[in-house]
Amino acid sequence: MMDGTCRSRPLFVGIIYICCQVLMSMVQLTNTCMPDLHYGKHLVGSTFKVIEKSSLFSCAAECVSYGICKSFSLELHLRVCHLNGLDNVQYLEGGGNDLDFIYSSINSWNKATLGPCHENPCGYTQRCNVKRNDIVHCAEFLPNIAKSKPTKASSVAFYQPRVAVDGDMSAGWSSKSCFHVDYNDFTPWWQVDLLDTYVIVEVRVTSRQDCCTERLHDFALDVYQGDPVFNVNAISQLCYMFNGAVTQPGKTVVMQCKSFVTGRYLRIRGTKTKNYGDVLQFCEVQVFGYKVINCSV
Repeated sequence: MMDGTCRSRPLFVGIIYICCQVLMSMVQLTNTCMPDLHYGKHLVGSTFKVIEKSSLFSCAAECVSYGICKSFSLELHLRVCHLNGLDNVQYLEGGGNDLDFIYSSINSWNKATLGPCHENPCGYTQRCNVKRNDIVHCAEFLPNIAKSKPTKASSVAFYQPRVAVDGDMSAGWSSKSCFHVDYNDFTPWWQVDLLDTYVIVEVRVTSRQDCCTERLHDFALDVYQGDPVFNVNAISQLCYMFNGAVTQPGKTVVMQCKSFVTGRYLRIRGTKTKNYGDVLQFCEVQVFGYKVINCSV
């Protein structure tokens, strides 16, 4: 994996022409020359992994093996593959005489040609690896970036807000690993400082197992660049809106962000506090995301 500085060199138009002709000759067999194959274009601001010594086909195969990969850019001259967590042609850069890049959305590929991982059997935060006899193995790729990070809350009843990021998944009150705000808190929130800016892709919240599971209900996952505790005018980005109640004891609710959000602070905000005893409560919060690899081209 390369560091955050990536290079680019010009490529002769003739080489691009030859590559395209080769791809076109493969259409009937692999359907890999797609309408959204953008020459001279690349995506900036969502690269989570860079791979050296790559070809167009191997770059696509790498992308399809990651649950979060939506698109990729390939530097033809350097044979460097950029895997992206976003697919949005509005953010494409390049053009003109710079034909060194090819950009493509992974959704347009005939994934059956990319190996056993094409059905994407692994989780959103995992990578698919192929073992012997085409046996698929799923391994966690993204880390839990919230574990042991600083926390705050609108109020505290018993245990401090940090217990929700201590890594203890027992989800019982007796383990002293569950948190809830104080009674009569009608605007409850809990937040974690990730200590750096991340693209947040998934959040998991675990309900209490031994009592009061229904307290975990109707909440929003908000992401901030700056700390909203000190800046009341801080603008939030909505990762996910959870409506309804968690009725299963000790259940971990898995929520993937509905939009591309980046920030340092993740806040869980209760949206429908019903009465004095209806407190925002959960036992563990896990946040999964990545730092963008910024490439200067």
